[in-house]
Amino acid sequence: MAGFELVKWYADAVTGEGDAVILYSAELHWRGPAIHYTSLLTRSNGRPTASRFSLRAQPPPEIREGAVAWTSRAWKADGRWDDLGGGIREMLFESPGGSLEWECIAPRARAEFRIAGAGEFRGWGYVERLRLSLPPWRLPIRCLRWGRFVNETDALVWIDWSGAFNRRVVHSNGAPVAAETIGDREVVLADGAGVLALEPLATLREGALGATALSVLPDLDRLFPARILRVQERKWLSRAALRRPGRPDSYGMAIHEVVEWP
Repeated sequence: MAGFELVKWYADAVTGEGDAVILYSAELHWRGPAIHYTSLLTRSNGRPTASRFSLRAQPPPEIREGAVAWTSRAWKADGRWDDLGGGIREMLFESPGGSLEWECIAPRARAEFRIAGAGEFRGWGYVERLRLSLPPWRLPIRCLRWGRFVNETDALVWIDWSGAFNRRVVHSNGAPVAAETIGDREVVLADGAGVLALEPLATLREGALGATALSVLPDLDRLFPARILRVQERKWLSRAALRRPGRPDSYGMAIHEVVEWP
């Protein structure tokens, strides 16, 4: 699979009322001309989640003077994430066939996002970037749980892989920590350090990738094996409470997901 390269940005902003916007920006080099992919997922005023997709080349987010900024002239949309704090970078997987590098650029940031016709989103947000140099169906993984919890004082992000290759990465306020269990409704930190309780507010996306996130890509059966198209994703927006011994409970919003391979 020489020549496979995928760079994928994820950025979000969530208001205190539970309105949310998620940006995906990706560029894939493999089997022909580069494929550009941009997606906006929005939830506002309690209405069902709305999505828009584009295969037109649009600029990815940029890091400028301690902030992340993104602008789409085509969609008349822009976002900005300030006060990024300390970033995190880890090589999640490495093999002779390729690697996956995770860069959490903004574990916690003040976020502002504007979309023409959909309003403004002001609150706390998160930004990460993945660099993948082998096809995702060659990752030795059967289940992935990922999530982030952000508020004015705290940031918790977790990645939990299981399968032929197991990997668990958890960072609290920029520092690596251990977790005993990671599930859909709670994250239990090791040694009694704390529990993040998750109360689902909305399902942001659910279904097979071939029918949701990848549905707009042309020639899906040529680009991806059928197994990848059947991967199931469930993504939630939750109210969350981080409870730690001897400290006041910390409340905020979490976005988290479970991805399962057939």
